[in-house]
Amino acid sequence: MSIRRLWTLFPAGLLLASIGLHFVTMVLYTRMPNSFAAFTTFPIWVWGSVGLLASCTAFLFFRTRFSMLVTCIWTFTIFFMADEAKALGRFSAPTIEKGPAGTHHESPVLRVITLNCALRTDPYEAVKDYHPDVIFLQEVPHAYILKRLIDQLYQGQGDYRYDRRRSCGIIVRGKIKSSLLVPQYRSQLVTVETNSGRHLELLNVHLQQAATNLRLWKRSCWHQHSNNRRQRFVELHYALETLKQKTAFPRLPAIVAGDFNASANDPVYELLRPEFTDAFSTVGTGWGNTYHRSLPLLRIDRIYSSGKLIPLRSRAIKLPHSDHRMVVADYIFR
Repeated sequence: MSIRRLWTLFPAGLLLASIGLHFVTMVLYTRMPNSFAAFTTFPIWVWGSVGLLASCTAFLFFRTRFSMLVTCIWTFTIFFMADEAKALGRFSAPTIEKGPAGTHHESPVLRVITLNCALRTDPYEAVKDYHPDVIFLQEVPHAYILKRLIDQLYQGQGDYRYDRRRSCGIIVRGKIKSSLLVPQYRSQLVTVETNSGRHLELLNVHLQQAATNLRLWKRSCWHQHSNNRRQRFVELHYALETLKQKTAFPRLPAIVAGDFNASANDPVYELLRPEFTDAFSTVGTGWGNTYHRSLPLLRIDRIYSSGKLIPLRSRAIKLPHSDHRMVVADYIFR
């Protein structure tokens, strides 16, 4: 076949490749099979960008028929299926600002923060301006950091629990009545009485580290991502069962927060959705992805609440010395 003939077939090939990629993407992101975890670990707009590049190239350089149709299909797919699109569409919704949370229709607001303190970040400088009532911390290097936070934020009116082996901690404005470490995994459970007299169950999670192998042309990469997803599923399932069996949940409101190490479309979140609500998905504003700080492509840090708490606002905040962004959420009690 001559080069001229190949050149005339090239735009049609681009469109066919774009349509084929769309079909594969829709099937895999709808069904989310573990065997294709290496493919679906990316946000859907990553593959959408590839498909759009192909269809736009066919239109701009070759004016190929149906190229605009394929471009529109990809655009609508990204708009309706991308996790980031919902929050970006709430540009007029109230957002979280510095300062005390205050009240909402005369009801006190509970402000919750989750932060992965990687790179040995001092969390005080990050959280002090937001006056949180509950702080979930992961990768905390030393217990004295939590002690100093208690003194500086709450002036003796707070409490904390720190697990040195798991490097995680919970800080509250109030009193921790009981605590429990989830065996085998990096999760901790506490029962809290806030200074207003409310009781809460808090589950701090730091799930299995995500697989970072992106050599999709190798079979070992696909096996690694598949096994990694299964491990996180087992880990979160065990932590949630501990919450249900060892605490007063669901009689008491509960918050599950931390570093889930799973992309926004990961099936692991299905374990939470029957009974818990993701604050950012519901009321979040702005760009909610939290990792990596400089170029956040994944929303792996999250705050979930049970039905006895109503989310009001949520936001991811960039920090100067952490590779994770901080997530803040405001709630009122139902």
